[in-house]
Amino acid sequence: MKVKERLILIIFVLLVTTGTCFAQASQDMVLWYQQPGTEWTQGLPIGNGMIGAMVFGGVQQERIALNESSFWSGRPHNYDDPNAGPYFSQIKDLVFAEKFQEAESLANDHFWGIPNSQEAYQPIGDLILTFENNDFTDYRRELDMQTGIAKVSYHQDDAIITRETFVSWPDKVLVMRISSDKPGKVNFRAKFQGPYLETSVAENNNLVMDGTWKGPFSAPATGMDGLIARTKGNGLKYEASLISRLEGGQSEAWGDTLKFKNANSVTLVMSIATSFVNYKDISGDPKARCKKVLEEVADKDFSTLYRRHIDDFSNLMGRVHLQIGDASANEKPTNERLRAFRNGDSDINLEALAFQFGRYILASSSREGGQPANLQGIWNEATLPPWGSKYTANINVEMNYWPAEVCNLTECHQPLFGMIKDLSEGGSRTAKTYYNSTGWVLHHNTDLWRGTAPVDAARYGIWSMGGVWLCQHLWEHYAFSGDKEFLKENYPVMKRAAQFLLDTMVEDPKHNWLVAPVSMSPEHRYQDKNGNLVSVSPGTTIDIALIHDLFSHCIEAGKILNTDQDFSGKLTETLKRIPPYRINSQGSLQEWIEDWTPGTEGHNTSPNFPMFPGSSITLRGTPDLAAAINKGMEARRPGGGWIGAWNACVWARLERGEMVEQYLKSIVGSYADNMQNPHNNQLDSNFGFTAAVAEALLQSHAGEINLLPALPPGWSNGSVKGLRARGDFEVSIKWIDGTLTKVTVFSRAGNEFVLKYKDKTVKYETEKGNTYSFDAMLKSI
Repeated sequence: MKVKERLILIIFVLLVTTGTCFAQASQDMVLWYQQPGTEWTQGLPIGNGMIGAMVFGGVQQERIALNESSFWSGRPHNYDDPNAGPYFSQIKDLVFAEKFQEAESLANDHFWGIPNSQEAYQPIGDLILTFENNDFTDYRRELDMQTGIAKVSYHQDDAIITRETFVSWPDKVLVMRISSDKPGKVNFRAKFQGPYLETSVAENNNLVMDGTWKGPFSAPATGMDGLIARTKGNGLKYEASLISRLEGGQSEAWGDTLKFKNANSVTLVMSIATSFVNYKDISGDPKARCKKVLEEVADKDFSTLYRRHIDDFSNLMGRVHLQIGDASANEKPTNERLRAFRNGDSDINLEALAFQFGRYILASSSREGGQPANLQGIWNEATLPPWGSKYTANINVEMNYWPAEVCNLTECHQPLFGMIKDLSEGGSRTAKTYYNSTGWVLHHNTDLWRGTAPVDAARYGIWSMGGVWLCQHLWEHYAFSGDKEFLKENYPVMKRAAQFLLDTMVEDPKHNWLVAPVSMSPEHRYQDKNGNLVSVSPGTTIDIALIHDLFSHCIEAGKILNTDQDFSGKLTETLKRIPPYRINSQGSLQEWIEDWTPGTEGHNTSPNFPMFPGSSITLRGTPDLAAAINKGMEARRPGGGWIGAWNACVWARLERGEMVEQYLKSIVGSYADNMQNPHNNQLDSNFGFTAAVAEALLQSHAGEINLLPALPPGWSNGSVKGLRARGDFEVSIKWIDGTLTKVTVFSRAGNEFVLKYKDKTVKYETEKGNTYSFDAMLKSI
């Protein structure tokens, strides 16, 4: 071979393997498989908070399922019923007369939004790639969670075919590169399909799909589908615009299809945009938006796009590493490990993988510029998804963000803060319309259009604490970061949520406590004195905890910002009059204002809110109440879903590592092949699992940094790097034989901290930017 020919070949090989030039996969963050995915929960999710894609890895036909976080059914809409307000006082009177069924019936008849169901998150469609040859060997499909790259490779004839796909946040595009290690071996066709597609045109090296959401949905409004509005007419517009870049070979545009023949590699770069401007305005131009994005990447080759994406994504994912178990277990495909785990094999390294998966999907589904992560994160293939794939504010959307601060993904919290501000605007109107109140309110659900009125049914929707709970996330961000500018900007939102409570709380005539008069323990009924199953109740335990937390946070914020002393005084006096936590006849924390018999749902965990995610009950600060929560938890059995994840977090706060271990195993055992929670495709369980792991290793809610408070017994040796503690600290921990051996604390702000390990504590003053190391005796080393 001539020197010139050899040089050309070397350059070609470097180009087609360019991905390996920038980053090697860290095996503790890789999911991998030896066959394509055929079901939704076998796909590999990638995203940048705006564009979501599910990569299945088919050899003859690849399906890339596409979402855009602002593409929903419906259009801007005010859900408030102007005639609902007068019924509030009637419902309240019935509640205090203990006519709970009548109160619930009146609410079902008159105290709802228009319509009484909200909109649904929608799919954009699919990019379908059809390949000519279906013969292959040595297939591998993987998701590198460190880099956010989904990769497929296989041998075909005498060539290795490789596909690398990612969604870049810096450049706002989906990028897919299909390459071969032998020249001229890349041959395929590309086209779009989708439920709302209006036009799809291939021209030159471009492929463009345009569409418009059109309603109503044709399916009957029954069952779970009945919880989605049947809005008529047109809504959001969208465009998916793809450009192709060939190395060698030829391309041909034919109708709605691009054809590629005898290429060395093909890079597809796609932008997706909608007409969404904000929840009140859908006049945006998706075509112009796509054009602008693609023009901005026109001079960026694959190597540049790849590097920029990895630099950004690895910065997020590389902050935290959890090392437990045998990393060599990942030499076995992930689905095989899961199968063995479900059959009882021990694989604690798989639990570490599940921990990172929760961080990964948050980093992929919630970034600045996009909507918050919904029930399915950012990935949905159904026009009528379970529960509408909405934002359910009586646990689910909050659980999505439990890992954000402690797991060092604070940037990913930002879309939720934006939604809270939106909700506080519309919620002010709802507060006035339904309660004749100032401040703002959110009930149990919201959607892209920021609906704040009660929806669905009284047993779910007549709960006015959704906004109060969301305000906890504003405070937690401040508690972890110490960002006073953020607190100053968001304190008015917190204050107005508290003002709503001050306006609507009334004296319970039976106990003389100040209570939210019309509420419930979310999604959990009780038997009243006549044996009827009802939901509506004043003064539930979760209400007490939420009021306590919000008022306390507002009082503390007032001190920090040196403002609103009179308002803080009102909150302080009101706190003295709310119901105390009580222990019921079974020795558990009482859930309702009376010691009623719980209904049969059995999944409710809301009375545990004051232990987690709240902190008004702590293990050492209020030991009797903590013991009552422990008593109630003993009756529960490990399981998956968001319920199991919340229970695991509560066990961690109770410092019961053996129970945390049981729940973590149960949750991982419930996961699908791609590590997602398969039940209704809800990802809250994944986020909650990650939060539970963090709580087991590090807690900082009680004024001290508590090390390994609920370490699972089976995690005898390990280390964790990069978890965050309140006060703006970053903490890394190492343990051997279940005993702490080393901890380092990086002080971002120079605050003082109290370090706790078992019965030892040490108080330490710090300087900003310094790192402090301690051993098991909490002595400096």
